[in-house]
Amino acid sequence: MRLRWKFFFILLAFSLVPMVVLTGINRKHVERLGRAIAAEGRTIMEDVVKNELRQTAEDFSLVMRRSKSALDFSLSMLAIEAERALFAPQAPVVPLPGPPDTPQAGVARPLLANAGSGRLERLASLAPTMALLRSELGDIVHAAAVTLEDGTAITFPNRPDLPADYDPRQRPWYRAAKAAVDPQNPAAPGVIWNDAAVDAATGQLTLTLSRPLLAPHGRFIGVASLDVPVDRILQGQEIASQWSQAMRAFLVAPQYDPHTGRASLAVWARQTNGEHARDWKSAVNFERLTSPDTAALTALVATMERDRSGVAELAYNGEPSFWAFSRLLQGASLLIIVPKAMLAPLAEQTSQEILAATDRIVALSGAAMAVVLFAVVLAAFCSTKAFVRPLLNMIEAWKRLGSGDFNVRLTDRAGDERQSLIDAFNETVPVLADHVRLQRSLELAQEVQRNLLPAAPPAIPGLDVAGASLSCDETGGDYFDYRAVRRGDEICLDTAVGDVTGHGVPSALLMATARALLLATEDSETPAQRVCRANRLLCCDVADSGRFMTLLAMEIRPQQGVARYVRAGHDPALCYDPILDTFTEWPGNGLPLGIEPAYAYAEQGMPFAGVGQVLVLGTDGIWEARDPAGEMYGKARFREVVRRSAGLPAAGIVAAVLAELAAYRGERRQEDDVTLVVVKRV
Repeated sequence: MRLRWKFFFILLAFSLVPMVVLTGINRKHVERLGRAIAAEGRTIMEDVVKNELRQTAEDFSLVMRRSKSALDFSLSMLAIEAERALFAPQAPVVPLPGPPDTPQAGVARPLLANAGSGRLERLASLAPTMALLRSELGDIVHAAAVTLEDGTAITFPNRPDLPADYDPRQRPWYRAAKAAVDPQNPAAPGVIWNDAAVDAATGQLTLTLSRPLLAPHGRFIGVASLDVPVDRILQGQEIASQWSQAMRAFLVAPQYDPHTGRASLAVWARQTNGEHARDWKSAVNFERLTSPDTAALTALVATMERDRSGVAELAYNGEPSFWAFSRLLQGASLLIIVPKAMLAPLAEQTSQEILAATDRIVALSGAAMAVVLFAVVLAAFCSTKAFVRPLLNMIEAWKRLGSGDFNVRLTDRAGDERQSLIDAFNETVPVLADHVRLQRSLELAQEVQRNLLPAAPPAIPGLDVAGASLSCDETGGDYFDYRAVRRGDEICLDTAVGDVTGHGVPSALLMATARALLLATEDSETPAQRVCRANRLLCCDVADSGRFMTLLAMEIRPQQGVARYVRAGHDPALCYDPILDTFTEWPGNGLPLGIEPAYAYAEQGMPFAGVGQVLVLGTDGIWEARDPAGEMYGKARFREVVRRSAGLPAAGIVAAVLAELAAYRGERRQEDDVTLVVVKRV
C-alpha cells in the first residue's frame, strides 16, 4: 500500500474524537447557519455585482484603450507620410482637384485662403492615406487634417461647413502640439490627446489627437490631427453583461467648483448623447453628475484620480445604485451605473436555494456521519505503531545530524516511500560531511589569503596610499601590495597590482606564488628586474597549465616626482590632474607573467609631482562589472567617480569607488574579483 493511503487512514483515526463531538454540535447549528447564510446572501450578491461591474468597466476600458492605440498609430503614420510628402527629394506631386464649389468625396482640399499652392499640391498626395485611415477606423474618426505653420491646411473629408473665421492654428490642439516640440531635441514628440472641445462645424463635443510635423533638421512646420467625436467612444462599443438593460454608461472627468470646491463629475459623453450645436468659440459647459451624498461623491472623485478602477455606492436619479469606473484617458474615466434594485429578485432566489440546501444537509447528515464514523473506526483498527516508527527514527537522526554527528545512519526497512527517505538520508550524510570540511578549508584559505594582503598602507612623505581587494568567491585571484623601500636617502613606494586568470582556489594559489616571487627580491633591484625574475620562475610552475597573471609593478620616488613601472599585460595606470581636470593613461606594454620565461620587460617612467594628482591602479573587475540589466560599468563611470572624489584622501577615493560599484551592481552577484590601489600626491 502506498504511503499516501496509510497517512489517509491515520488522519481519519486522529479525527475520530473531535468528529464525534462536533457531530452533535453541528447538527444543532446547521439550520441556524443556513438562515445566517441566507441573511448574508444579499451582501454577498452585492459584492459579486460590484466585482462584475468593475471587471466589466475594466474590460470595456481595455477595448477602448486598444482603439486609442490604433488611433495613435494611425496619426503617427499620417504624420510620417506628410513629412515624407513635403521633404522627400522626389516627393510625388498630385494636381489639386477642381474648385471648392464642386467637392468630391475622398479628396483633400485647402482650408485657408493664404495656403501655399506648392505645398498644398504635395499634401494632396495624402488623400489616399487619409481615405485608408477613414476606411480602417470607421466612423470613430470624424476628420483627418494636416495644417502647416504657413497657413497651408488640408482635411479629409472635405469640410465646406467650417466657419469663415476658423483658423486651425489658433485651436488648443494645434498650440499644444507646437508647444511640445523641443528645439534641442530633433525627435518628434508622440501623439497628444487634447481635452474635449466643440467642433467648429458640427457643434459636437470632440477629442482631437495632434502630432507635430518636423522638418528634416527638427524645425516645427505644422500639425497632423484626427477628430474623434466623444459620443462615438461609447456608442461604438457594446457592453456585454447580464444586466445590460439597466446599465448606464458615461465618459466622465473629475471636476471641482472653483467657488465652493465641491466635487462633481463632468459628463463628456453618454451612450444616448445626441446633443450638438454648441458654440465652438466658447468654453464647454459640461453636464454634471451629482449626488445628495456629497461626502461619498467627493470620495469617489478622489478614488478616480488615484486608482485605475473601483466601485462605489451612490444615489443616481434618487435611486441607490452601484457606480463602477475604469480610467480610460489621462483625465477621463468610463463610468457604469446600475441600480441596486435589480438585485432583489436574484437575492431572493439565492436565499430560497440556500434554505433548501440546508434542509437537505440536515436530512443527510445522520447517514453520512454514520458511514464516516465506521470508516474511522476501521482505520484505527488497521493502524499499528510500526507505521510511524521509521518516521520517529528519521526525526531523531536529523537531530543528531544537526548537532554535528556525521556518523549517524538509519537502519530501518519499509516497503513504501519511507524507504526512499531512509536511503536519501544515508546517502546525504557523507556528502554533507564533505561539504562541511570543504567549507572549513575554504574559510581557512580565505583567512590566509587575507593575511597575505597588506594590513595597512606605508607612511611615505609626500604620498597618501590606500588599497582594497574584494573576491567574488571565498578566495580570489587578484593581488595588490605596497611597501616602503629606501633608495639612497629617499623613501620610495614599491607597489604592484595583479590579476590571475579566473578566480577561486586555483587562482588564489597562483596569486600566492606570484606574491612570494615578487617579494623574494633585493630592494636594490629595479621594477623591471624584479618582474623578469618573477616571470622566469613562475613559468616553471604554470607551464602547460594555460594560466597566467597580468601585473603592473611600480616604484614611485616622491622627492624626484617620478614613477618607474612595468606593465605585464595589465590595464594601464590612470593619473588624474585636478588642476587641469584631465586623465592620462600611462603607456607601456609587455606579456603577462607565466607565458614566455625569457621575455625582457621594459621599464617606463612618468612624472608624478603635482600636488593633488591621483594615481589609480585597478583590475578589470571594476569596469567590467555589470548592473542587473547586464550593462557594463565601464571606464567612463570609473573616471567620473575618481573625478568627484579627488579631493578626498586616498582611502576615501577607494571607498567612493567601491560604494559606487556596489550601488551600480545592485542585486546582481559580483562576477569577478575587484582590486584597487590609489596613490595621491600631498
